[in-house]
Amino acid sequence: MSQPRSGPTVALRCFGADLRRRRESAGMTLQGVADAIKKDRATPARWENAETVPNPRMVGILLDLYSTPAHERNEVLHALEEAKKPGWWHPWREVAEVGVIDLESAATGIRSYAPGVLPDLLQTTEYAEALMSLRNPYEDPAVRRLRLELLEARKEHTIEGKSGDPDNGDRAGLWVLLEEATLRRRVGGSGVMTRQLDYLEAHIADVGSSVAIQVIPPGVPHPLAISLCGHIEILRFNEFGMGERLIQIGLHPSMTLITDDSDAVENYRMAVDVTSGFAPPRFTPLPLTSKDFG
Repeated sequence: MSQPRSGPTVALRCFGADLRRRRESAGMTLQGVADAIKKDRATPARWENAETVPNPRMVGILLDLYSTPAHERNEVLHALEEAKKPGWWHPWREVAEVGVIDLESAATGIRSYAPGVLPDLLQTTEYAEALMSLRNPYEDPAVRRLRLELLEARKEHTIEGKSGDPDNGDRAGLWVLLEEATLRRRVGGSGVMTRQLDYLEAHIADVGSSVAIQVIPPGVPHPLAISLCGHIEILRFNEFGMGERLIQIGLHPSMTLITDDSDAVENYRMAVDVTSGFAPPRFTPLPLTSKDFG
């Protein structure tokens, strides 16, 4: 029996993509597979789309149908075991935007544009808590604590403790374009903003950091501002079958959009490239200091 999931992990997506590649290489259609295994067409489609996980016996049958070489079978079955594991975010699944978080933590590079407030992965706990209070002042304190715990876990799994330049393909490179107005927007008290700026400056000063920050001067008519696109992320992956993803962050999780449409991704990537040319290069100190919030 197929196992339901709380959300597809990247490992499951890659496993599904591998099944699709093997089926297509064997010259079989989804309907042909369905007829051979005596299931409806939707069943193999769900496996390939990472909606459910087939059991090992069924995977063995599929590998026979696709004439998979013997030396590849153990590799596929090992990938199945990885695909069955819950994501690291599972303990926080009740408050997690699963689709976004699993993709972020598996990405080898993230390019982000944040015109309003700092992106989650650059927020201190204090800044994040102040922002949560503004967005939902009546939220259950226990739920808010879970969200803050999840934020720290996200940073740990995605950027902290890793080094490298986000341009060279090293794991978890985070390159963020910020509007200067984003830094000047007070979230929380002066102490919160002071420590938040210190946190950002620490990343800027650390040549081994996997985080790159560029601040766009005010009044620059760059492509991303003109398009009024809001907060976006472009994610790339090394895993087989994982094309780049574009994430448009909404005010509420239900408003967040994820797409792998190559035209959309390419258009936004070009806009990010052009916009980065309007900002001072990486390692440039922030255009304001803690004294601005004194």
